[in-house]
Amino acid sequence: MTSDEFTATRLSQDDELLMQRLRAGDPNAVAAIERRYGEELRLFCRRMLSDAELAADMVQDVLATCCRLQAESFPTHSIRGWLYQVARRRCIDEQRKRRGAAPPEARGPRSPQPSVESAVDPLTTPAGRALKQDRAGRILTALQDLDDDLRSVVVMRYFQNLSREEIAEAVGLTVAGTKARLGKALEVLRTRLRQLGESSASL
Repeated sequence: MTSDEFTATRLSQDDELLMQRLRAGDPNAVAAIERRYGEELRLFCRRMLSDAELAADMVQDVLATCCRLQAESFPTHSIRGWLYQVARRRCIDEQRKRRGAAPPEARGPRSPQPSVESAVDPLTTPAGRALKQDRAGRILTALQDLDDDLRSVVVMRYFQNLSREEIAEAVGLTVAGTKARLGKALEVLRTRLRQLGESSASL
């Protein structure tokens, strides 16, 4: 087993302590999870939903799920990956609910995020900070044209900086399946960027 595989299949010591606190019913355990992961989860939900207020509500819902966990449901690999799994499902459900509620004539390509600053900010990954704002705008527009499953893996990998192992847990695939989905997503994204007149050489 490689060191990466070992990391992916065992909770970190800090996360194991958090799990012990959750199992013991420690009322402060969820607050500790929020301090560690809350802000990045809000960024993820905001990038998926283009709605900061709704993103904050989604994260509260994710944290509430932690409070309701049964022993058999505790994550055994990565708490971070598991949190993204719950957040991703909530965001996709919300997107599908929105599209289902819209009248047929109002449906179409997803609207781009209201501002580039919502995706490129001081809390994003080094790769995200390196994006120029005009280029980030094109990428975000192209991302909105991906289906939810493809878009979520791109956001998790390139904006949230999750490892492929963490993404695999979040989307319920093997690492190999995750790599394949990410490859497909990037190919679709490159095609869309070419249509927008944007160079995709670095994607």
